[in-house]
Amino acid sequence: MYIRFVVNRIDGNSHQPQGVFTAAYDLLESGDMSPDEHVYLSELLTWFADNLRIPNRANITDRATFWYFASARLFIGRMWELANPLKTHDIFVSTQTCETLGCCIYGDAHQVAAYPSPYDAPIRTA
Repeated sequence: MYIRFVVNRIDGNSHQPQGVFTAAYDLLESGDMSPDEHVYLSELLTWFADNLRIPNRANITDRATFWYFASARLFIGRMWELANPLKTHDIFVSTQTCETLGCCIYGDAHQVAAYPSPYDAPIRTA
């Protein structure tokens, strides 16, 4: 099973719900956070940058969405931490799950990148 963290906005490139990382960086750059919130969110994003492999973006277009394997529990737990500052600023965070993704273009031990495909299993939002 795959898990994706999304917010209540549609991404202009993928036409899918926007991912939490994009929303977090947008919030960080908005100037709408207190200094303590800014430090907290910056530290969380730095943790991900240090611990989650970032694939070569030259091989992945902006249409791709990133999903965690359900077994990536450490990263999933940290994603819930990343959701907290977003919720504080009225950005609703939810998860999507999917059993099968039909067009994966990247994968590592924790995540995959996929294009939306008619071969995807139904995506469920929680």
